[in-house]
Amino acid sequence: MGDNNRGREARNGSSARANVGIDRRSFVKTTAAGASIAAFAGCLGGGGGGGDTVRLGALYIQSGFASLYGEEAERGFDLAVDEINDDGGIDGKDVEVVVRDTEGDSETGISQMRSLVEEENVDGLFGLDSSGVAQAVAPQVEQYQIPLMVTHAGTPFLTSPEGEHEKSVGNDYVFRASNSVTHDMYGAARIASELDVTDWATIGPNYAFGEETWDYFRAFMDGLDVEANWVTEQFPELASNDFSSDIDAVLGEEPEAVITPLWGSDLTTFLGQAEDAGWFDEIEYTLFSVGMGTDLPADGSPLPEGEYASTRYDPFEPDSEENETFRETYWDEYETLPTYNAEGAYRAVYLYKEAIEAAGGANADDLVDQFTGMEHSGPVGEYRFDEETNQATVASIWGTVSYSDEWESNVLDPVEYMDVEPQELRDLLEGSDLPAGA
Repeated sequence: MGDNNRGREARNGSSARANVGIDRRSFVKTTAAGASIAAFAGCLGGGGGGGDTVRLGALYIQSGFASLYGEEAERGFDLAVDEINDDGGIDGKDVEVVVRDTEGDSETGISQMRSLVEEENVDGLFGLDSSGVAQAVAPQVEQYQIPLMVTHAGTPFLTSPEGEHEKSVGNDYVFRASNSVTHDMYGAARIASELDVTDWATIGPNYAFGEETWDYFRAFMDGLDVEANWVTEQFPELASNDFSSDIDAVLGEEPEAVITPLWGSDLTTFLGQAEDAGWFDEIEYTLFSVGMGTDLPADGSPLPEGEYASTRYDPFEPDSEENETFRETYWDEYETLPTYNAEGAYRAVYLYKEAIEAAGGANADDLVDQFTGMEHSGPVGEYRFDEETNQATVASIWGTVSYSDEWESNVLDPVEYMDVEPQELRDLLEGSDLPAGA
């Protein structure tokens, strides 16, 4: 417990400098809105459901262009809930998950989070797909003093302590169990260092995630001393139906390689239009930083075999009993391979189970103490939460896109796990204005 407290003091220290020496919890309670929320949190007694049920609130995109992420997350946490309840629950209590749709919108995400806390009286929160939504929700979570376990949203600023950067929103109550843009772009730069190309471009969504992906990729390329020329950048709006002008703009600059963080239905739309435009004949390498994020819809285009893609969980690596059991159970239930959003949501419920049982209850601050510095294992493998940032020390995972007839799915084969310590990420970003958030 002592190490956990030191980690929290380290994060409070960076915030204290930003707030002229005022502890964050004290600062929250001195504001009018903060005082009201803190008083409400006090009425909850630091944890929700009570009785014979542990209640967790899930926040995912369940409608619109990225609804598949929410559907897959729900499959994952449903599987965990069934397993845990069939095995006696959490300290003898059944676990229940109440899911809400963020719609990928910041204001909606905040409203749904508040509803879960105030109306559903949940013991803890998990989820979030959009980086923009995550950055908006994180300060609200701190005011409500309830833990949030992020399973998908990748912005490094989410786990960069407040005060480290003007965009940093990391705080004691926000944890991330998945890898972030920092991990993804470290791996992308490692892949790029092995390719005989120098002229790079990007096409990504026109908000924080797209821009941060490009910024961190270039910073890691510089940190790893990889020679590169940056020829063009295109940032189309989310939920675009026509990428033709962006595709033409990239092809017109004749880059040798492109990195793209397009996701959701935008990715499938782009793939079909890029194929028609001759993209994969003209560009030697395309790196898909979230290409293995979902099972692509049947009416979309599959990722081209031989290209590079990243994922935050691979159903075949590590080759462990835990991963094999999860993969086979998931396949038996849903007749498809588990994606990283399914695995992340599944693991989040088990993280709460471990924390609640270790704490002897669901008091919010006790759960935060348990999560801080926690070592854990799941289908994704073994990892721990860094005590200064609350970011999981997970690997960067990249591989070559293949198609498996056995599993009727795209897979990464071969796949490479790139383990990296937080300090190495910080060292490689030194000289940029980008925090590692790790």
